[in-house]
Formats: sequence, structure tokens, C-alpha cells
Amino acid sequence: MSPEEKFMFDLQGYMVVKDVLSQEEVDTLNAIADEKLAVQEEVNDGLKIPRRVSLWGRPYQSLFDHPNITPYLNELLGPKFRADHDYGIFMRKGGHKGGLHGGDAGAFTGRAGDHWYKYRDGVMRNGLTVVVYLLAPVREGDGGFCCVPGSHKSNFVTDLPKDVRSFERIAHYVAQPVAEAGDALIFTEATIHGTLPWTSDEDRRSLLYKFSPG
Repeated sequence: MSPEEKFMFDLQGYMVVKDVLSQEEVDTLNAIADEKLAVQEEVNDGLKIPRRVSLWGRPYQSLFDHPNITPYLNELLGPKFRADHDYGIFMRKGGHKGGLHGGDAGAFTGRAGDHWYKYRDGVMRNGLTVVVYLLAPVREGDGGFCCVPGSHKSNFVTDLPKDVRSFERIAHYVAQPVAEAGDALIFTEATIHGTLPWTSDEDRRSLLYKFSPG
């Protein structure tokens, strides 16, 4: 990670890494997804969440240790990071999926959990950390992944208003990052995050690969 990337991740709790996947990789992954999604049931009108997409073949398995992503995981989780779980989120216009969640687990339970972020002596360390591979673009206002930047270091996580958490009110501090197909978005689960309703005419296609410290 470059010094600026470290600054951004520590500041925001997430970052977008450009051009992680080649166009050939995006096309291959999309072609496989087309075949698998044809028989995938919808969770609600417009939403499909296939579990363990890594079982869809070698191109999906290779995303666990993609050479453009492992340097970031080494930096954020340590050199012995491990795969935790994976799934996909595929949405067409009108699809929706829950509200804001995440944040430091201890703030909700009073005990240690897997949602945490720590910094000490120039080193960042994270609990559960997510790499979102994008197989389709996400433009401003499209919906999909959103978060509260900086909330991975918040001391008042439980004070987030219920109407903001449920998307009844979209507060100014809730951000929806933009990215292109082939980009990857990395975030710590200690950052409050969620999925806004999808508004684009073009489907959302995101693969979520989650990692933990070894």
C-alpha cells in the first residue's frame, strides 16, 4: 500500500483499488455468473445472494489470493490472513437488502468480536475485512454498498439514529462510493456499512470475499 492509500484507509475505513481485474477476468467471471444466476432464487424482488461463489470454478477460487489484492491483505491483516467466507450480491433495479450494520462489535455486545480496527506503531490491524470485486460499474446515486466513513474509529456507534440505520432518512454522512467494473472495494467490518436500494437500469454485480487474521 502506498502512503496515501494507508492514509485513506485509516481515515475512512474503506478504499477503492482501481483496475484489480483485467477486462478478460471480468468477462470470464460474468459469463460464469450468467449461467449460475439463471437457476438462483431471488431473496426478494430484484435481489440474489448466492453463497460460496468460490465453488463456481477456478476463476472464482483465484479471487482468494489475487496478486493485485494480497499485498493489501498482508498490510491490513498481517501475513497469515485466512479466507473466512464468500458470497455474491446481484441486484436489479428496485432490489433492496437491509440497512446499516457493522461497527465495532464490542460497542453492541460488551465483549470482543470480529469487527475491530487497531493502529499501533505505524501498523494497521483489522478483524473481519471484506474485498468487494465489482463485475459491473457503480455510479453516483446507483445505490448498493454504502458506509459511514470513519465510523471504524467511532466511540458512539450505538448512538446512530434508528431512522438512519434503516434508510428511512439518508444522512449526509452516509457515503456511496463509485467504482468501475474490475475495481475492488476493501473495507473493514468495523466500519458501519449497508446496502442502499439499487436504482440503476444496469444490474449490480458484486462478489464479497471476506478475510480474517490468521
